[in-house]
Amino acid sequence: MKKITAVSAGEGYTLHLTFEDGVRVHADISRLMERPGVFAPLQDRAYFEGVRCGPRGRSVTWEDGQDLDPDVFYMEDTDPRKPTNIRTLSRTAPRANPLSEQLRELVAASGESQAEIARRAGMPQQSLSRLLDPDYTGHSWSSVERVAQALGREIKVEFQPLKTGTHS
Repeated sequence: MKKITAVSAGEGYTLHLTFEDGVRVHADISRLMERPGVFAPLQDRAYFEGVRCGPRGRSVTWEDGQDLDPDVFYMEDTDPRKPTNIRTLSRTAPRANPLSEQLRELVAASGESQAEIARRAGMPQQSLSRLLDPDYTGHSWSSVERVAQALGREIKVEFQPLKTGTHS
């Protein structure tokens, strides 16, 4: 089972997931809306946007306990032996932002939920999830500092020469 490290709601019924190995999946779950009943709450946009990582990254979940198994998002939708009602829009290999990578490692090592860390940092869980996204580059000093403090860490900045050996 692949664990998810970040999840957020996209346009329509799209979920953006990041897995522990850095694979990012953009999944359209609109077919699930064809099944009223258990999936009916997802049709409410505010509810849908409350998506978060479940305990230990083993589920995609919402506040009232509605959940989905992340394995169906990870598997290739082109494999006819693995039928799914979820259409994968794209899969991308990791382009890990080093700051996001370090934050993800610290959060994982803490053994705490993103929701708990975000609460201590004074931010919504979705904001923490975005900071852990390997493609995200909009980290603010204050947000990173709040997460570091919530994890009992301090930030140390170190400048290194460019790998190409050039400078402007």
